[in-house]
Order: sequence, then C-alpha cells, then structure tokens
Amino acid sequence: MCAMVSLLGSNAVFAQEAELRAPLVKKEAESLWQTLGFKISGATDVTYTQNFNNPSNNVNNMRIFDTQANSFVPQVAQLVFEKPTSAGSAYDRVGFRARLSWGAQARFSRARTNYQPGNDNAEFDPQEIYGEYLAPIGNGLKIQVGKIHTLVGLEQINSWDNYNISRTFMFGLSQAFTTTGIRFTYPINKYATVAMGLVNGWDNIEDNNRGKTFEWGVFLTPHDRLSATFYGTYGAEQGNGNNIGGFAAAGACVQGTTGCDPTAKRLVAGAIITVKVTDKDTLVFEPYYANESNASAANFAAGRAPNARWNGIGTYYIHDFNDQMQPHAFSYRLRGEVWEDAGGARSCGGGANVNGAPNVCVNQPPTNPATAPGGFFPTGAGVFNGATGGGEIQTVWEVTNTIQYKPAPSLITRMEVRHDHSNSPVFMNGTVATNNQTTLGFQVMYLF
Repeated sequence: MCAMVSLLGSNAVFAQEAELRAPLVKKEAESLWQTLGFKISGATDVTYTQNFNNPSNNVNNMRIFDTQANSFVPQVAQLVFEKPTSAGSAYDRVGFRARLSWGAQARFSRARTNYQPGNDNAEFDPQEIYGEYLAPIGNGLKIQVGKIHTLVGLEQINSWDNYNISRTFMFGLSQAFTTTGIRFTYPINKYATVAMGLVNGWDNIEDNNRGKTFEWGVFLTPHDRLSATFYGTYGAEQGNGNNIGGFAAAGACVQGTTGCDPTAKRLVAGAIITVKVTDKDTLVFEPYYANESNASAANFAAGRAPNARWNGIGTYYIHDFNDQMQPHAFSYRLRGEVWEDAGGARSCGGGANVNGAPNVCVNQPPTNPATAPGGFFPTGAGVFNGATGGGEIQTVWEVTNTIQYKPAPSLITRMEVRHDHSNSPVFMNGTVATNNQTTLGFQVMYLF
C-alpha cells in the first residue's frame, strides 16, 4: 500500500512538472517567433471561365489573367514572407516582404516585368521583394527599396484584393503592375498620407533606358465614409532598342524612332474616390489619364503626331448583405468601365502563344499597317501566331456583375457575368471576328 501511494505520489509530481514544463516550452517558441516579428501567409486561386462566343482560338480576347476560354485554370498559389515594421526599437523599425507566386497568373505578371526582353512562359513570379525601414522622423517616415506593387490604380494583381474575378481593361492594359526602386511614405496626420518614389519605370526590374520615373500618391480620409486617392507617374518608359513598344517579338528598333525613343516621356494621373453611402453600400470612382510622346506607331503611319493617349473611367458599386468578417458572408459587386486607346499603343499587343495569351485581338487587319499583326487570324490558315500584335486604336466598355459568397472568412467563392464591347472587331465568335464577347466566370480562393 505504501509503495502504491508512493508511486501515485511520484506520478502526480511528474504530471505536475510536465504540466509546468509544457507551457514554458510553448511560450518560449511563441515568444521567439513574436520577438522576431516574422509572418507567413498565402493564398490559392482557381477559376473557370465560359466564353459564350466559343472562340476557336480558346482565348478570351483582350483579357489579362482570365484568358483561357472554357477552361479550368489554377491561377496562382502564393506565399508571402514578411516582417512588418513598427515604431519601437531599432530592430522593430527594420522589415521586409517577399511575395512569391506560382501558376498561370504568374506567367503574365512575370512577363510584364522586364527581366530583359523575351517571351517567357515560366509560371513563377517574385511579385514583390523589398526591404523596409521606418525612420524615426516626425510621425514615422517609411522607406522601401526593391520591387513593390505600384501606387497607380485601384485594382491589383491578386484577385482577392479586388472586387471582381476579372480585371478592368484600364488596369490590365494601361497601368503598371509593379515598380522597382525607392519609395518614401509619410503620414502627415490621421487624415492625410503622402508617398513618392524614384523607380526604374513601369514593371522594370532592369531599367530599359537611362532615365528614371517619378511616382507619387496622396491618400486622404477626411471622413469615415469618404476617402480620396490621387496618384501619378512621370518619366521615360521606352527602351534603348531592345524591342518596339514593349512587344518583345517585334525585334530590335532604331533609337529615337516611334516606340523606341528613350527620351520620350510618359505622364499618368488618376484618382480613386470611395464613398461609403450606407453601412452596406459603397461607391468607387476611378478616372484615369495617360499620355506618352512618340509612342503611337499608328498615328505616325497615318501622318499624325505620334503621341499616344489612353484614358478611362471605372465605377464600382458594392452591396454587403451581411457582416463580411463572419461565416456565410454575401456581397454583390457591379463594375462598369469605359476605356480608350486613342493611339493604339496599349491594346492588342499580345500573342495567342505568348505568356498565357493576355491582350490578344483578332486581326482584321490592325489599324497600324506598318507593324505585323499578332494574336490569331480567323481566316486563311487559321493557325496560332506566336508573334505579338502591333496595337489597335479603339474604345471599349465592359459591365461586370459579381456575386461573392464566403462560407468562412478565409474561403472566398465568386460567380461573375461580364460583357465586353469594342468599336473595333477585336473579339472572336467561333472563327469570325466580332465586336463583343460575354463570359461567365467562377472562382474559389483560399487565404491562410
């Protein structure tokens, strides 16, 4: 009996010691991780798009990431490693971010980045890589150096940061995705923040000329229900002679000629106005304007000034049926957009066999006869063309209706109906060129 009592007593002591040790070990691991301040997050994104035109080239013409018609597409698997900065010790003020993407979406987001010209179907994109320092100046001056998401525009590369499945023409065809350089961000007060930077240019990891581009942003929140962002860039964006107009398959060009003028300047300005009309209803407006000197080969061929202008306006209406942070959250998103490519410098520059077929158009022929068309020919041999296109002067509009349902806060599902219309026959209906297309899209995203 004594032995049994002794044994039970020993077991009780051991159990108590184990209980005491376990939380100590766990707390040490958590404390170390929290002290270092590292964070890991990620997402997956899978889509299906049905094109009711049933294009024979299997391409949703002029789209960016949702390019594959009547097909399931594993868009992206993404991992983000980061250490956010905060006011505090010298260690707290130093941080970084590495956003790594794999999948079909990465083909084009990577291709838009200049790793020196060439067609690349690699499905890996280091979307963001930068270091960060929060300088103890005033309210805290954030300094970022590296490859960063652009200040330009409302929509982003990653679908979960947007209201809809598909992207606007304005974002996909006429705005930068990323910039590489140095950026300074300073919060003046709780109502206003300013940012400015000096970068290689639009989507340039390696500069394509000797110039640098200036970027800026002003972020205002005068009221809880009203915010306004103003943004812009100015600088030389054309290459020294690696390619024409950014279309890699167009080959070398002569410096100083249209589309190959490293002294030509690109000016961009835009705004994002967000109004929280009610607790459940939000309106967003984005007017946008861009102009680049000596960039329109179509205007030059027609004897006009070779300036290229592209501009548009996007409007959004979002209605939340219930709390979006809780399970079973429902919301409706309506988007309308009008976008003009007045110089034919931004649209129809893709190829059906290049980088996942973004920005592909049917050629009937192109409005610029001086350049070889790309994309897909619906007549004649009717085969895929690996070359990229030469641009199309056109005005397009689209209307997109999206229903979003979140079974859980980290699981997002969407259904979308979109109609595109152009004043030029750049889309395809079977094997025939047409001026419109309608698609039905589905999407499942998981965030962790």
